[in-house]
Amino acid sequence: MERTGERFRIVNCTDCGFVFVADPPADTANHGELEKLYWRFRARHHQIRRLLLRHLRRGQKVLEIGCGRGELGYIMRNDPFQYVGYEPARGLSDFGIAEGVNIVQAPFHGSVPADAVVIDNVLEHVMEPRQLIKTAASVLNPGGLLIVITPNLNDVRTLYPAWRKRYLWIPPDHINYFSATDIEHLFASVRMQPKRFRFGPLTTSDWKYLPRALAESVGMSVFGHNVYAVAR
Repeated sequence: MERTGERFRIVNCTDCGFVFVADPPADTANHGELEKLYWRFRARHHQIRRLLLRHLRRGQKVLEIGCGRGELGYIMRNDPFQYVGYEPARGLSDFGIAEGVNIVQAPFHGSVPADAVVIDNVLEHVMEPRQLIKTAASVLNPGGLLIVITPNLNDVRTLYPAWRKRYLWIPPDHINYFSATDIEHLFASVRMQPKRFRFGPLTTSDWKYLPRALAESVGMSVFGHNVYAVAR
């Protein structure tokens, strides 16, 4: 396909069916221009926070890989956890740091133990998503949470061409496209079983997400993949 004046080859693996961009650029990060950035809080940031509040104890550590501006860290600033975000894209990370979010301006390479690792809309951007999952799982303490959010290749909204063009088929921003089976395979590679968010992190203010939660409760992924797993 052609996009932003460039041509990209989107292929699928003949063994497992995984769909990905075969020729992505070396740097797929969205660095952004600091003076044009602003907070982009989403319902999912609050849903992630509620999962963390439900599962973690006071003083435990939360790492977010690819935290962008640091919206999650900002809304957690008064919570009783240690939050550290990792974001190599300058501009985005500069913005969050200026607002007081604890961000390391580098890729996460492991070695820092954590009680929760959050990967929110990142796997679709990186060259080696399986390696990133392995790195994240390797630093989790027993009982720790691995939280992953990513677009769904088979999202029901792909029935609308305008939605597909704006939110899904957007290389070089998205270079990986995950089905529910792909998500299962990723977690299986680190011997973890993903659970969908379902109704757990929702409140009455999240009423428009109830259809998604209902579908997830019967084992269907009809929108994005919002999943978590607990380390043994």
